[in-house]
Amino acid sequence: MIRNFLKTAWRTLVHNHTYSLTNMIGLTLGLTVVMLIATRVLDELSYDQHWNNKEELYRIRTSYETHGGNRNQSNTAPGGLAQAWTANYPEINGHTTIETGDLRIMLDSLTGNLAELSILRVDTGFFHLFDTRNIVGNPKHLLAHAHNLAITESAHQRYFGGQPVEGKIFYNIPLEGEPEPYVIHAILQDLPQNSYLHADAIVVAPRSAAYEPGKNQGFGEQYLLLSPGTDTASLNAKFNVWYQQRETEERNLSNHFTLQSVKDVYLRSAPVWDSPMRDVYLFSGIGLLILVLVSINFINLTFAHAVKRTMESGVRKVLGAERRHFFYQLGTESLLLFGGSLLLAFVLYLLVFHPFETYLEHPLTLSFHHSPLLLSGLFILWLALGLLCSLFPALALSKTKAAQGLKKKLSVLSLPMNTGFTRGLVAIQFGIAILVVICMLTIRAQLEYLDTKDLGYDPENLLLIEHADWGEKGTTFKQTLLQQPGIQSVSLSQWTPFQGSVSFLQMEDPEKPDNGDSYILISVDFDFVETIGLDILSGRNLNPAFAMDAMTYTPETIANKQFSNVLITESIANKYNMEADQFTPLLSRTPVGVIQDLHAASLRYPIAPIIVEAQEGGEHLYNMLIRTVDGQEQVALAALSATWKQFFPGRILPRTHRVADQVRAQYDSERKQYQQLAFFGAVSMLIALLGVLGLAIYTIERRIKEIGIRKILGASVRSIVTLMSRSFATPVLIAVLLAFPAAWWFMHRWLENFAYHIAIPISLFVLTGALAFAGMLCIVGWQAIRAAVANPVDSLRDE
Repeated sequence: MIRNFLKTAWRTLVHNHTYSLTNMIGLTLGLTVVMLIATRVLDELSYDQHWNNKEELYRIRTSYETHGGNRNQSNTAPGGLAQAWTANYPEINGHTTIETGDLRIMLDSLTGNLAELSILRVDTGFFHLFDTRNIVGNPKHLLAHAHNLAITESAHQRYFGGQPVEGKIFYNIPLEGEPEPYVIHAILQDLPQNSYLHADAIVVAPRSAAYEPGKNQGFGEQYLLLSPGTDTASLNAKFNVWYQQRETEERNLSNHFTLQSVKDVYLRSAPVWDSPMRDVYLFSGIGLLILVLVSINFINLTFAHAVKRTMESGVRKVLGAERRHFFYQLGTESLLLFGGSLLLAFVLYLLVFHPFETYLEHPLTLSFHHSPLLLSGLFILWLALGLLCSLFPALALSKTKAAQGLKKKLSVLSLPMNTGFTRGLVAIQFGIAILVVICMLTIRAQLEYLDTKDLGYDPENLLLIEHADWGEKGTTFKQTLLQQPGIQSVSLSQWTPFQGSVSFLQMEDPEKPDNGDSYILISVDFDFVETIGLDILSGRNLNPAFAMDAMTYTPETIANKQFSNVLITESIANKYNMEADQFTPLLSRTPVGVIQDLHAASLRYPIAPIIVEAQEGGEHLYNMLIRTVDGQEQVALAALSATWKQFFPGRILPRTHRVADQVRAQYDSERKQYQQLAFFGAVSMLIALLGVLGLAIYTIERRIKEIGIRKILGASVRSIVTLMSRSFATPVLIAVLLAFPAAWWFMHRWLENFAYHIAIPISLFVLTGALAFAGMLCIVGWQAIRAAVANPVDSLRDE
């Protein structure tokens, strides 16, 4: 019997090639997308799940109070705190401190060959908490004459060709100070890619200094290994009581500590809207939507196909077929279609897997072609979905009476089957597709707004060197650069658009004495305004020719609250009615000029009030901004490299950034969202159109005799096409009415993440609705034209 069902199902699918091909395309495309999504989601969820001690490993996090009274969260804790708690609480079985960073070591001074390594700086306790495998040497055995470096197997192969290097000494190329020796004392198996702690090498040092209350020992990322079954909430409360009893610095008493499981470090260290969990939710939601669309599409097409088989089912019932035979038959056909689509989707998945990794810029550790368990689970779930989708069409055929079947009428639950059900499914499909497309277009419009928004300064043709140690050469280095070709202006600054340091100060609002407004104070040199491209709205620029324009901090001036002249932004001037060259007690300074407001951070945040002060020399201004001549950036970079080698021959030039690239990079995650939604929107719309195709086939099959009669009575092809198309406007209209408010709500919530954003354009809704109608009309029109141009004799004979 099974062989007979398989043979019949195969012949049916081959004979009805349009139905089979349309279904196969929808299923294959949908499953491929779902497989890629599942791979990404499972990879994200697998981070740091492989450590043997994962259930007992915790990181210490610190929340602290800011100037405005708000609380911020840090992933670090005061130095030595983990060591102190380990000594005081028997529930703790070990601890370590971890610092991530980069290291460049000189492999060959003659060729200038470097090894650029991502590193973890740890103490020996790391290897007790985190399981690693030694290939050569022992990373716990430290050598005293140099920094101890344990490299991974892949780094060993990449930079040393697998040659023996244990015990060899190499010198680093520092960003500041003198080169230091590093001895390779161990080779380790590669740290897992799906780990927050993935690195090329580990620098191992002795234990850090013990915690001393009242002393600023710096903050570090610290981990604890707890005993199995420890009540973390109770232990955490003890930690905070212990700290409050010992800390003597008032500014540190607001610190509050929590324990975070190592399993949550990667996924949940940031708010959901800015953490990997956002992508997990986004991808999972899209994957479920794709599955819903594919299932609806299959059901629609199967119903359309079932209409053509009503006479066959009626004959079979007259000849004695039982109801279960229809379930077996449609189930077998469904298994063949779903099984075939699984094979095709798997081949397509293999073809796009590596490009998908490249797009994500991250290797995926879990995949269906490397995990028989994942592939087996997919096989079972996919075929189960196929059987589930075949149940309702099979129920319709089995419940239709033989007399109705011979008249080509389909009924469900003793009710005549009409297009209401399938139109409802099509409305859901189009609603999902329209929702995704509107979201995609809104994100695109917001990205265009972010890229064109006036930031108050000009990021184009602006280079940035971050945190360089100039020693006593900062001003001389700057003056030498100004003489090089391709360089227009240079400025030293504590602040940059994305890095550096600023001071947060309080300014008392005379209208609200109890509420102090905070503002940002940045220290720069006198060329800052010209270099960064700020507009002076009134007054003048800071000038070294004026004695009070240079920053002067002495005990007398601080005591009398008399400081140097400053520049203020437009928002401060307007709010407090400040004018240029008029001393203001609110600032204890004289603003000599008013500059345009500038966005010192991402457009996700409101613009901050800023005052700018200048200082003579550049020894304490660690960042450098370089304005290049338009079209001569490469000339400027070459000059910068040569000048650096001239001034700092033993050090490597810090990474030089293009500020315009950094501005755009702020919104890379949103660009990824847009690209993903563009792809998924296209897939959703294609599947929805396939659903319309199924409904068109179903409707026209039911009305084929009517079409023939209309042609005999003189109806034109155009009138028949118009008549057929009208009935399909309803599901699209319903989809529009459902999708528009949902899309507006989703995008309104998404745009709330930005302090500066667009108003959702009504034109996007109109455009998306028009595209949906146009796609529907193309599909329906094609099917209607095929039926309208057919010989009416054949149409009447069909009955």
